[in-house]
Amino acid sequence: MPTVLITGANRGLGLGLTKTYAEAEWRVLATCRDPRSADDLVAYAADKDLVSVHALDVTDGASVAALKRELGDQPVDLLFNNAGRLGNRAGQAFGDIDYDSWRDELE
Repeated sequence: MPTVLITGANRGLGLGLTKTYAEAEWRVLATCRDPRSADDLVAYAADKDLVSVHALDVTDGASVAALKRELGDQPVDLLFNNAGRLGNRAGQAFGDIDYDSWRDELE
């Protein structure tokens, strides 16, 4: 059975990908910064044996290392690196971009 690791799986595209891959019978390692506040993801995973929820902040090396320790030698066939944040939404309108903030988000 193939395994997919999805970052930012708690809402939007990440949650949609989680559902799509689980329904296609992939093992899904669904990650988000704070699973305690990921109500929709946790509720979905509760009824799915193929979905496990894991804490991961992709901007924090210690968090990435902790997930590696948690997963051990679990193979990952596909990575969807979907995690992101918009930051200062007021400064991120078309034609009015706060480029320093946007650069920080991309990093």
